[in-house]
Amino acid sequence: MRILLVEDDGYKSAAIEQWIEATYDDMDVTMADSYKDGCVAALDEQFDLLILDMSLPARTQKAGTSKDTIVNGGELIIRELLDEDEDFYAVILTQYETFNGETIEAIEDRLRQMCGDKFAGCISYNSQDDSWKNNLKTVLDHVKGIDS
Repeated sequence: MRILLVEDDGYKSAAIEQWIEATYDDMDVTMADSYKDGCVAALDEQFDLLILDMSLPARTQKAGTSKDTIVNGGELIIRELLDEDEDFYAVILTQYETFNGETIEAIEDRLRQMCGDKFAGCISYNSQDDSWKNNLKTVLDHVKGIDS
């Protein structure tokens, strides 16, 4: 199973990737760390699941440059895929609860309406709490069941 993980926080992306690889032996995780790289990968390659952070830098950061953050970058990647009529299945995995004054629940409702079955929902990430692992496992098991 092929997964695209779009996450700019190195610690968080390493934790997610390590957990996936320790839990499943048949997962191939491709990493992207910006909105641009995530869009390019999602449009150019076929993945079984996209795991998207919500807040992403516009492009990969070079040492010493300032971050040009897109607060709803994960949602914009999904919108780009919808605009291009791409087949995808995505989940948002974020550690924040609001974006531009909008709750993650409101964003989740909007994405479910826009995407239907292509959207698995939003998962709250917290490095001190393992509940994100159980929630992501539910999504991964669902995708694995589809692929079998």
